[in-house]
Amino acid sequence: MTILIDPPLIEAIFQLYWGEVTPGQFSYTQEEQTLFAGKISASASEQGYPVTQSIQQNSPMLMPMQVTHRFRKKNNTWPCYQVGLGIFTVNQISDGYEWASFKDSIKTGLNIFEQAEPGKLAAVSNTLSILLIYQDAFYPEPNISIEEYLRDNFQINAGLPDSFLKHNDINRNKSDVDINIKIELNNPKGMVSIKIANVIINDQPGLLMETIVQSKIIGDLGGKTDTNSILSWVENAHNIQKHSFETLIKSGAYQ
Repeated sequence: MTILIDPPLIEAIFQLYWGEVTPGQFSYTQEEQTLFAGKISASASEQGYPVTQSIQQNSPMLMPMQVTHRFRKKNNTWPCYQVGLGIFTVNQISDGYEWASFKDSIKTGLNIFEQAEPGKLAAVSNTLSILLIYQDAFYPEPNISIEEYLRDNFQINAGLPDSFLKHNDINRNKSDVDINIKIELNNPKGMVSIKIANVIINDQPGLLMETIVQSKIIGDLGGKTDTNSILSWVENAHNIQKHSFETLIKSGAYQ
């Protein structure tokens, strides 16, 4: 196994979300809106994650798929577990990340969820989606254009030709990029999205590459919501993540 000395990883995220019955239209029970976060909190505490943090919301109303509570073993430690209306996540930053331990954290998260409300995943399976997300950060040198950086460090053909950029009235060093490519997957069934965009990362301008493997429980997983089936999906999704990293990013971008 190759161990990267300075990997570009910012965060790895496992996510469950549900409740979107049609695009932009959500439906949740009264219990989901009032009691479910408390059940997750009690379950997380029993699993060894007693530190609860409330997340400030911009709206007085609960918003779908926005995190409201976070759970940790101790303050400022990882992994952490998060819950909100129609969303549950397992998060791990680069410090301390290792695939086997992150997969174990996902298993713990599934146990927390099932213990909080047995049968919940099956109950929401009609709208349930499962995601594995990796976020990687890159910091182009200020004296080169985004097009040059992408060409030199990524196996992605995206940019404008030199014949355009060489125009005297164009400042090629001041450009932004926002790429989003989606490709259907055979294993696991679902979709992989590759996103690259200019963002501010830890107060520094940089490029964020976000790779998202996403499947729907109904259709892609055949409605299976048991832990073993989801962990099998996680392993297959990680294979796609690994393949993406190894084939889309040149080693010079992080060595």
